[in-house]
Amino acid sequence: MGFRWRWRFGRKNRCPEDPEQLCPRLENLITLDELRTGEEAIIVKVLGNGAFRQRLLEMGFLPGTRIRVIRYAPLEDPVEYEIKGYHVALRHEEAARVLVERCPKS
Repeated sequence: MGFRWRWRFGRKNRCPEDPEQLCPRLENLITLDELRTGEEAIIVKVLGNGAFRQRLLEMGFLPGTRIRVIRYAPLEDPVEYEIKGYHVALRHEEAARVLVERCPKS
């Protein structure tokens, strides 16, 4: 990740009680490609710039949106996701540009 990401999520967002620890919310951040079948997450940020990022945002990959992994293709790439009631397939390198926070187990 770039310098801006490390500064924004690595230094600035420390817990007020213990400055040596990251806030619990930031410890739960992962990329979309790390989720397994059936897991749900909430989108935190879409990284990158340009046409691909814009296309994801237009398809509904907005911060605060819930997303669920439906299934993996037989060779693990692409992965089918459900977002806002529709299904979309992304390659792993595309999904790695989306930061999410795992939803707690119900």
